[in-house]
Amino acid sequence: TVIVIDNNKLMWLVPHLPINEAFRVGDQVLANMIKGITEVISMPSLINLDFADFRTIMRRGGVAIAGVGESNAPNRAEDAVQRALRMPLLDIDYSGANGALIHVSSDESLTIEEANRVGEIITQMMSEDALVIWGARVDPSLAGTLKVTLVMTGVKSPYLLSGFGSKSVEVYDLDPEKTSEKPLKSDLSLQKIPILSD
Repeated sequence: TVIVIDNNKLMWLVPHLPINEAFRVGDQVLANMIKGITEVISMPSLINLDFADFRTIMRRGGVAIAGVGESNAPNRAEDAVQRALRMPLLDIDYSGANGALIHVSSDESLTIEEANRVGEIITQMMSEDALVIWGARVDPSLAGTLKVTLVMTGVKSPYLLSGFGSKSVEVYDLDPEKTSEKPLKSDLSLQKIPILSD
């Protein structure tokens, strides 16, 4: 799975910025994606999402997007989802998406209906066999704002090579291999260690 941004779209998004500042906009988009994912898998929640959940979704393969949306509007669930899906640096078709990691957070005003609504909106635009994992957290610092953090895999974009999502995906196990213990060939008896004196 690969997360892609299209720097060519900086030309119409921020056409009058100096080039260094324009590329910082792209860097900021990536930084927000990474920050959102890191917070979701590292902070405790009512319904936890962890690295294993993230890895499960990323193993679905293809091109992925990650987004964060916040809203305190009366229809904040719908609005936050739309903001999370808005990708200024990539045109995306979500209809073939095959996996989603969804995290909803708000203060104590968060209702189960709102959390469920977020999941419904996203699930409706994905393929029927998509895998969706969601979590939720109460965060008093959000003060009436509902926040949606989203990772979707298997999305399509006209800017990407066709067939990219069909390439085989290799997953590497980064855990160190456990080897069987072998007996030492030397005797480390304390009686055989010479005592040095000044």
